[in-house]
Amino acid sequence: MFSSLRVSRSPRSAVSALLAALYLAGCHSWQVGTPTPAQFVERERPAQVRVTRTDGTTIRLDAPGVRGDSLVGRPAGTAATGDSGRTFAMPLTDVTSVAVHKSATGKTVLLTTGIVVGVLGVVFAIAAVTCPGEFCGP
Repeated sequence: MFSSLRVSRSPRSAVSALLAALYLAGCHSWQVGTPTPAQFVERERPAQVRVTRTDGTTIRLDAPGVRGDSLVGRPAGTAATGDSGRTFAMPLTDVTSVAVHKSATGKTVLLTTGIVVGVLGVVFAIAAVTCPGEFCGP
């Protein structure tokens, strides 16, 4: 009797841990700010942006701002290394777009639902193979 309880809890625990990990991580995407990079940064004052340059390269900036004709900020991650005083600047003419990291709730719900349906399908398939009768038990 106790062994069946352990078996029934094990899949539940695994599914719960998987769902918790998905919930914490979630799905995120970069959303381009409009109408222009300068106007977006000044209006929204995001904590971090991903800047795409005219040559196609990207850089992430913490605490971005606009000074004159330049986009300024700290390269992402420099606060963690203790180099938070370093400022990076680039001409706005070299900036194609800026994007902010946003949570994509719809994608997270779809992913979580798909995983739950998949796990339940596997559980039912295993149950059907191991216990093909109408009722299995003592």
